[in-house]
Amino acid sequence: MKKVIAVISMVMFSFALFAQPGKKAAAPAAKKNPHLAVFIQSAISGDVGTAVTALSYYVTEQGGNTPYADTLAMLYMQQGAYAQCYYWSNRRLKELPDNTALMEMKAVSLDKLQQPKEAITLFEQLFKKTQSPFHAYKLMELQYGLKRLVECVTTAQAAERLQFKPDYLMPYSVGEQNGRTYLQAGVYNVHALALYDLDKKAEAKQYLEKALALDSTFLLARQNLEAIRAIESGGNKTIRQEASPGAPPANKQ
Repeated sequence: MKKVIAVISMVMFSFALFAQPGKKAAAPAAKKNPHLAVFIQSAISGDVGTAVTALSYYVTEQGGNTPYADTLAMLYMQQGAYAQCYYWSNRRLKELPDNTALMEMKAVSLDKLQQPKEAITLFEQLFKKTQSPFHAYKLMELQYGLKRLVECVTTAQAAERLQFKPDYLMPYSVGEQNGRTYLQAGVYNVHALALYDLDKKAEAKQYLEKALALDSTFLLARQNLEAIRAIESGGNKTIRQEASPGAPPANKQ
């Protein structure tokens, strides 16, 4: 049901774009197009595969320069087809270079396509534009993954000056266990990991404690804190068997 709602929202978003001032005549004409009619019906019924096919025909027919290409990129992302999402978001960015939604889709696609350096560059631009805690967190995650630790700490410090709302949540996983926590707690956790790798263990523990103060059920932060304490008490050899070099064993997944 969530997928159906998301697809219908994309349809409404595309219609809204067509209805912008100066484009009022475009919407009625677009609705008469058979490919677009199939797309709309498929989206309403939740048939995402057919919706993608129909929209591909429509976008190709229009020469690719249509707001529906943005919707096509979103649909590909929803399906996990990141190469196709990258293609369309990158193509549309040539027309709309400051569109943050397209930038985000391209950046996520680059990350999923194992191009973290390029994703970092784009998320840096995004965060500068949006000052979004979500973009900051993703940037931190990528920077930490490449061990760009000083950059990660700098991003964390900038993120922690932003406003976090209670409904800013993020998923996480520890092995086969999945959970959800406050985004701010997630920022504290990654900040702590970067500090730990920079041999600032006391500060790392403080940030993990701050994460747990926000969410005492945040298993990832709890395991990281327990790992650091165990290492300090002489459990180094046993614990580090499951850890990546220089990081606690419950490293971010």
